Amino acid sequence: MFLYKHFVGGPDTREVDDVIRNLGHVLGTKRGAGYFLRSFGLTDVGYRTPEEMIVTLTAEIAENIRLYEPRVELLGIDEAYDEDGGRARLEVKLKLRSSSERLRLVVDPAARTFAFQPDPRGAAGQGGAP
Repeated sequence: MFLYKHFVGGPDTREVDDVIRNLGHVLGTKRGAGYFLRSFGLTDVGYRTPEEMIVTLTAEIAENIRLYEPRVELLGIDEAYDEDGGRARLEVKLKLRSSSERLRLVVDPAARTFAFQPDPRGAAGQGGAP
């Protein structure tokens, strides 16, 4: 977050690291925990079907990125499935506005985990190293 970079991490904190840290806080928070920001975080329970969970989380992830991390542009959210076509994951594609560096966030709704991975298209989106 802005405060972390300027008061804890110092000037050597890269913007991409600061963005990842902020998104970790935002998306790792249970929706409703911050009563003054009702849209902050992700819903934890209350899904009737796996499809409903995917649709709800997709909308909430997009909303949280738009509202609470303006330093990135949301390029898209895709569903990906395991080799057997079973468990779904959400692959969130992001781009830093300041440098055009790309990030990929993989969300596993069943395990309730998420991880940032290098975007195989690289910073310019043209076949860069992962």
